[in-house]
Amino acid sequence: TGNCPAGWAAGTAKMRRLQVVFVLAVLVLAHVQADEASDKEQVKEQAMQMLRSMAQTCKEAEGASDDDVEAMIDDVMPESQVQKCFHSCVQQQFGVSDGQKFLKQGFLEIMMMAVGDDKQQQGHAKEVAEECDGVANEDRCQLAVDIMTCVKQGMEKRSMKMDR
Repeated sequence: TGNCPAGWAAGTAKMRRLQVVFVLAVLVLAHVQADEASDKEQVKEQAMQMLRSMAQTCKEAEGASDDDVEAMIDDVMPESQVQKCFHSCVQQQFGVSDGQKFLKQGFLEIMMMAVGDDKQQQGHAKEVAEECDGVANEDRCQLAVDIMTCVKQGMEKRSMKMDR
């Protein structure tokens, strides 16, 4: 365990970011285009499957379990060291962290896709990004928890909810 796999370079990071944006786009489109609740649920489940698939590299690299992956998808705060390191790897894949600090721009790219055209939510996301901009930790695994805590508190303060 430890760091993400050695072959995980900038090109792979860009590809992962594109995959994340695609997954979020699917979720946003589900809300815009699906008329029936069952359609929305089906599209959301497909998006969650894509997230599970994307998390596989980190699951293997960090020795995480299927339950750890499901807990991440359900937005459960990690407790064990393996869970924390798994979250760190995923945050790095998504461009939200570089393993030492919160990456405001990566967070904003994901959030802008997630909130769509909602100007109020976009403003809130920018405020949360500003609040979390200084979050840093030499321990990449603890950093993941620090980032999650900051983002969660910022979103709760603004009554933001991510529809999963």
